[in-house]
Amino acid sequence: MKTHVGITSVLRRYRVGALSACLLAGCSASAPGLRDSDAMLAGTTRFDAARFAGDWVARVCLGPCAASVRFSVTPAGAVLVSDADGERAYRQDGPGILRALDGGEVLVVMWVDEGFRTAAIGTASGDRAAIVSRERAGGADRVEAARQVLEFNGWDIGKLRDVKA
Repeated sequence: MKTHVGITSVLRRYRVGALSACLLAGCSASAPGLRDSDAMLAGTTRFDAARFAGDWVARVCLGPCAASVRFSVTPAGAVLVSDADGERAYRQDGPGILRALDGGEVLVVMWVDEGFRTAAIGTASGDRAAIVSRERAGGADRVEAARQVLEFNGWDIGKLRDVKA
């Protein structure tokens, strides 16, 4: 059974809490050319750290990104993000908003499909974003929905580049 994800339904989900998510994320100026800093940046209310846990591969990205990333949850509830650059710990500050425990970056999960197979993520600073998936190929409809979410959140999707394993 194929599920169609319409952009109208996706965008409708972002209206609720979009402003508060932006405020929680501490929206700031973006890296030149990657994101319009005047656009709202919203975390998804669908985010669930336990369901998000596991291995993801970057399909396309803006700015620097690792080819693969692992999310896990500690018994204390911290979200650990592990990639080629090491491991970072975050706390959930709001729907889809992950703030680094060291006070550094804020990672925003802008969208994840109902099956937690594809997601659009990026930093509140606007220096990087990616569409990640549980698999390296397939799910073209989900990747397209994630592209539209990135664009809605101010990212310049014309600058997305494919990520090779």
